[in-house]
Amino acid sequence: MNLTNKTALITGASSGIGKSFAYLLAAKSVNLVLVARSKDQLETISTELESEYGIMTHVLPSDLGQPNAGQNLYTEIKKQNISVDLLINNAGFGKWGRFEDFTLDEYSNMMQLNMFSLTELCYLFLEDFKQKPEAGIINVGSTASFMPIPFSAVYAATKSYVLSLSESLTGELAGTNIQVTCLCPSGTQSNFNKVANSNNDKGNATDKLMSSDEVAQQGLDAFLAKKHYVITGRTRQISLLKFLPRKKVITMVANYWKKRLGYNG
Repeated sequence: MNLTNKTALITGASSGIGKSFAYLLAAKSVNLVLVARSKDQLETISTELESEYGIMTHVLPSDLGQPNAGQNLYTEIKKQNISVDLLINNAGFGKWGRFEDFTLDEYSNMMQLNMFSLTELCYLFLEDFKQKPEAGIINVGSTASFMPIPFSAVYAATKSYVLSLSESLTGELAGTNIQVTCLCPSGTQSNFNKVANSNNDKGNATDKLMSSDEVAQQGLDAFLAKKHYVITGRTRQISLLKFLPRKKVITMVANYWKKRLGYNG
C-alpha cells in the first residue's frame, strides 16, 4: 500500500502504541484522524504533527467504550466528508486480578471497547474500502490472543476475538484491494499496565518491555508486507506453546500470574 497522501484513522491515539502510530505515519505524509477520550491530548498531538510534518489532522474525541460509539464516530466522519484509507483499531484495555475482583460494568466496558466498537468500525468502513484502489485495517490484538490468561480472563478472551476476526476477514478478503493485519504485542511501554492494575507494578520493569515506537513500526512493517498477523517480542515463547497440551499451558500461565500478582491461594 502506498501511504503517501492517504488518511489513517487511529483509535486510542492519545498515548502508547496509538500515539506512536500517529507519529510514524505522519512522517510518511499520511493524514490522520485521531480518536481517543482526551481532547486536550489529541489537540496537542495534532498541533505537533501538523507543524512538523505538514499533514492534515482531524481530532475526534470519542469514548469507544460506550454502546454505539463506533457508529457515532463513523457518522461524524461521513458528516465531515473525511475519506479514510487505513483503519487502525488500537484502543483497548485490560484488568489483572481474579475474575470476581471486577464489576460486570467494567467487563462490559472492556468488551465494548476491545470487541464491539472495533467490529463496528471494521464493518462500517469495509464497504467504503471496497470502492478504493487500496485500503487496509490494522487491528491491535495481544500475545494474549493466542492463549487463555487466568487472572485476566475477559481481556484474553477479547483479544482472542480480535485475532480470530482479523484472520477470518483476511480469508474473506484474500485477493481484494483490502489488507488486514493483526498486531499482537507482548509487554509494551505504555499506560496499559497502569490501567490494568494500578496496584501491581511487580515484574513490570520497563527495560524488559518494547517501546511503543518499536511495536508500531513492526506492526506497520507487517501490514506493508501483507502479513496477516505479527507478534512483537516473545515470539519464541508463543511458538513453543503450540507444542504443549492446553491444560499444561493454562497451569503454567496461572502459576506465573498467581505469583506475580501475589496470590497465595
